[in-house]
Amino acid sequence: MDKATITLRAVEAGKQLLGREIVIQSSSDFTPAGKRVVRVVRYARSGRRTAAQLRWYVGGNTFRSLALTDENLKLSNAWKASDPRLAAAF
Repeated sequence: MDKATITLRAVEAGKQLLGREIVIQSSSDFTPAGKRVVRVVRYARSGRRTAAQLRWYVGGNTFRSLALTDENLKLSNAWKASDPRLAAAF
């Protein structure tokens, strides 16, 4: 059984028990397609330049910062290309 089916069953069970839908807090990103941006940033701290970081932006606001590594770069590209409507179902 996949996660989407489990989620739908949990929502239906909540409706039957409580008479209303249960809202589950999550860190899912519901931004429209094309609003995700990844940038390589480098800031000065106490007069010294820090190591380069990958910074994720959603709708112009900072969403997450990651160290600049090959693995994080691949993750960032996958995040930028993914469809938020599909990610919200899981």
